[in-house]
Amino acid sequence: MENNVINLTKFKATAELERFGVRDLSSWKEFQEIRNLLFFPTPPTQEIVARRVERLGEIAVKEAKKCGSDSVLVSCPPWMLPALCKELIYHNLKPVVSFTKKTTEDGMSIISLVHAA
Repeated sequence: MENNVINLTKFKATAELERFGVRDLSSWKEFQEIRNLLFFPTPPTQEIVARRVERLGEIAVKEAKKCGSDSVLVSCPPWMLPALCKELIYHNLKPVVSFTKKTTEDGMSIISLVHAA
């Protein structure tokens, strides 16, 4: 896995994710926008999902140009993941997800980043 991974999730990168090369967006405004794009208070239409996926792709492409990365950490509702992965792949970006392992009764540990599509 490459050393620099764009964080396209609604959460700030933890120290554990940073050890795997995950970096937060350089723009706080776009990070806040991602949080809104990934929040669904009611079930969305396909059109809403498509618009949000397209915008997430635009944000990822812009950040990739800034930092030179082609890997993107994704975390979204399962019904959105296929469309988001296709959008990122269309832009020659590699969507990845974190692979975790239960370490205690309540805790998880990130083992690796794996390709999502």
